[in-house]
Amino acid sequence: MKLSEVESLHHMLRNAQDVIKHQANELAALLESKNQELQEILGNIDQIIWYIDITTLTLQYVNDAIAPIFGYTKEEFLLDSTLWQQCIHSDDRPLVRSLFETLHPGTSQEIRFRIYNAGGELRWLNSRIYHNDKLHFFVGVTSDITESKIQTEEIAFLAYHDPLTLLPNRSKLKLQLHSRLEHSISSPFALIFIDLDNFKNINDTMGHEVGDQILIDVSHRLRELTGESHFPSRFGGDEFVVLFNTTNSQTINDFCTQLIHAFKNPFVINDIPFFLSSSIGISTYPQDASNPEDLIKYADTAMYEAKNNGKNRFVYYQASMQRAIHNFLHIESLIRDGLKHQFFELYFQPLLNSQTFTLQGFEALMRLPHPTEGFITPDVFISVAEKNGDILLIGQEVLKQACDFIQAVQKIYAQPFYVAINVSTKQLHQIRFAHDLLDCMRQRSIPPHFLKVELTESAVMDNIDIASRQLHILKEGGVHISLDDFGTGYSSFAYLAQLPISTLKIDKSFIQTLHEVDSNRHIIEAISNLAHVLEMDVTAEGIETEDQFNFLAKHQIDTLQGYLFSKPITRDTILKKLSSPIPFFVPETTMAFTI
Repeated sequence: MKLSEVESLHHMLRNAQDVIKHQANELAALLESKNQELQEILGNIDQIIWYIDITTLTLQYVNDAIAPIFGYTKEEFLLDSTLWQQCIHSDDRPLVRSLFETLHPGTSQEIRFRIYNAGGELRWLNSRIYHNDKLHFFVGVTSDITESKIQTEEIAFLAYHDPLTLLPNRSKLKLQLHSRLEHSISSPFALIFIDLDNFKNINDTMGHEVGDQILIDVSHRLRELTGESHFPSRFGGDEFVVLFNTTNSQTINDFCTQLIHAFKNPFVINDIPFFLSSSIGISTYPQDASNPEDLIKYADTAMYEAKNNGKNRFVYYQASMQRAIHNFLHIESLIRDGLKHQFFELYFQPLLNSQTFTLQGFEALMRLPHPTEGFITPDVFISVAEKNGDILLIGQEVLKQACDFIQAVQKIYAQPFYVAINVSTKQLHQIRFAHDLLDCMRQRSIPPHFLKVELTESAVMDNIDIASRQLHILKEGGVHISLDDFGTGYSSFAYLAQLPISTLKIDKSFIQTLHEVDSNRHIIEAISNLAHVLEMDVTAEGIETEDQFNFLAKHQIDTLQGYLFSKPITRDTILKKLSSPIPFFVPETTMAFTI
């Protein structure tokens, strides 16, 4: 080869090298640019992107997203390639290691685990890991799911816990019972059903904030007593249930006694002491029932028995209680049926002037003649209505029918008269009771003196302040007030002169044993003298014999009522009699009456 050809070839090679070098520089610059773009993209991603060596599990790459989650920079992780493993919660490390050992090439899997960051804070992470066999790497994308995990756990917690007291709720209690019966079927236990007495009064008068704080304090005291041995729960409202891990009666008795004493201590809210008591019912497994629903129902039944027996006590379930509940529900259904279909009917028992034998008025007495169940006596349905609150609806029906009767009598009877209606404790404690009664009279254009309100000593003494306010409103409105069953109470005399009462009504128990018990005659004389000194009238009820009549008339009892003169009779019978020219009461002999 000629020299010129060799030089030409060298020249071409040098040119080619320059071109290659130039292209290499351009390619390197392009790669660097792309790498910077990639790093910038990866740096703006919230998720952690990383890869580790398949064999050594050493960290080979991680983006900047690792710093805010772990609290370490990516440079610190790359300098110490095992730092990431050290951050994993010790309980979760076997789980993470197992995933790497079992993940097949070309596949991916998701895993959740916990880490402690540089500040010692526990975080929950979720990783999707891919086994790249060609690159010999595990490649992963990791997200921080701590907040969503907390929210999920809170939702799960609230599903089975009461948000106010943080005690397990009714659903959790039932799960616990089902689990107990499934896994420990031979282990006996008890259910203790707790209801706070009169808590509704505090809620209504002081507001729900005070009521809520009391419930929180109750839950604290309950936790202290149950400790780790038993399972307390808030069943709803002011009701709590404890799953008690024994049926030993002495242990249960001791616990319930401690519970009653614990609730007796005042609950101090905003420097104001509140005093509560509790009624407690107890059912046992397997003696009383073998399923959760019946155990709860029977403990609830026993709790109501505790309330009926005076509250602030504990009672064990007995089968007879269920029969009583069944009877209660049956009478309750008859009451509701009577209210719905207007079966209730007001009867009227005449009231007689003891000296002139003239008609003074009538006591209105509600009756329930049910078309299929027969005549339901007042002593049966009144007690049920007072317990379930239907007495308020019955009271409204009494007032309506009494007003109807007054208006009907006014049209045919020119002499003065009044109708006495009985008022229950629940009615008297309604805030607008007195105002509503007077409004009803005004709307129907009935002068208030045609109505007399009768209430018992117990109704007045149950809350003397409320009773006094209501009675003064009625008195100022023109309604007369009679204190019924007088003499059976224990504290009326202390307040008698302060209340606007116009009539004392002697309880029939004194009348019926008038000639068998000497002290009863002295009591009647004393009541008559006291009433007249206080410028009140006296009425005696339950008069059935001539001897009773003679004694009462002699001792200036103003008004008489009883079967000797007339039993309670229907509205139509009275209207027919009043339309007759013959006086309502006609003495046929010295002490015989016809009407």
